[in-house]
Amino acid sequence: MNKRLLGFALSLALILGLIPFTAASAATTQNVTLNLDGKKVAFTGAQPQLIGGKIFVPYATLASQLKATVKTDAASKKTTISLNGKSIVFTPGTVNATINGKAVKLEGAPVSKDKSVLVPVRAIGDAFGIWVSWNGSKKTVELNLTKTVKHALGETKLNGVPQRVVILFNGMVDTSVLLGVKPVGAVESYLQQPFYEYLRPSLIGVKDLGDETQPNLEAIAALKPDLIIASKMRHEKIHDQLSKIAPTVHTEDVFSWQTNLKFAADVLNKQPKADAYLANWNKRVADFKKKIGSKVSQTEVSVIRTNPNGTARFYVEGFAPNILLDLGFKFPKTQTDLTQDIMNVATKEQTPLLDADYIFDFTVDWDGDGAVYKLQKEWIDNPLWKNLKAVKNKKYYKVNAVSWNLSGGPLAAQKMLDDLYFYFNLE
Repeated sequence: MNKRLLGFALSLALILGLIPFTAASAATTQNVTLNLDGKKVAFTGAQPQLIGGKIFVPYATLASQLKATVKTDAASKKTTISLNGKSIVFTPGTVNATINGKAVKLEGAPVSKDKSVLVPVRAIGDAFGIWVSWNGSKKTVELNLTKTVKHALGETKLNGVPQRVVILFNGMVDTSVLLGVKPVGAVESYLQQPFYEYLRPSLIGVKDLGDETQPNLEAIAALKPDLIIASKMRHEKIHDQLSKIAPTVHTEDVFSWQTNLKFAADVLNKQPKADAYLANWNKRVADFKKKIGSKVSQTEVSVIRTNPNGTARFYVEGFAPNILLDLGFKFPKTQTDLTQDIMNVATKEQTPLLDADYIFDFTVDWDGDGAVYKLQKEWIDNPLWKNLKAVKNKKYYKVNAVSWNLSGGPLAAQKMLDDLYFYFNLE
């Protein structure tokens, strides 16, 4: 299978939740400790265990600690645990279950052991909005009924895993799809409105909240969210207004996609999916570096676009530049010596500033009238352009603006990496 198809398949598996919560790789059974809000829970008889790399817990003891109601049908052996209007229904020996009225497949079938029935602990967390995290070094699973989230603009307390999430920047919309969290509302994409085509099937019914830089506050309030995920970079000035609507947390910026993925996974109780994705990402990055070899450290790249006002621009920081740096590429000294991370190139006489061994151009047709492409052609047709190394060596590429710049999330990163395998003939 080629890299493009492999990346797509793995990303799809992550979206659908087919990659299970794995606390250890070995298929062994081992007792573990379970803490509820920081306090160790005492179990008699069967103990919480790692079974085949997944954490199982005797449900009766945990339900008692949570003050939940338990009913078991003697004939079918089907058990229902209920708490505060929420419920999980399961049967030993099968992964088929129901959480809050929705049919699901558990990450493992409940098992009978020492006169107890053990169920995947994450199923309990998903049913009742409890955060579940694993400390592998201490062999301890932590369950938390509340969470205080530290973010770019302070701290925000949450009284349960959010169920009605509003998302206010494009990269986090991509992230939510990867994590399997469908927001009740999200800002629209910069192109292909309301949402980028590759995300659209997962966002059917999601309320369009307008532009990322100026979201519709009235529409947000009408959704009655229990969490708003924003970014200090975009929304610092409206933080107080957002916080009056619902608990609000902020990332530092909109393009540090790995940091933002980890942040969202922690807040939304989806760490296993994030961990699985990042493990796969790191594996692909290592594969890319191995295949390209020492060439990568000797290769200069330039990330550019033509602006609607006729100027050009290069980037040495941001979504695409950061991925290129992670892969081991470098930017031309003529660009890195300048003090700005994003630099506008005002005149054609400055064309040499855009040069490198490879040039990647994600010019965007913002207005949809093709005018910017005429301006782009003016740059390409100027005599200095033809003297650029990348142009002479046919290493100038017009790339997809959505996956290289506008979307800014982990699924877009996979698409960009797929492109780089192609451009460097590594597939």
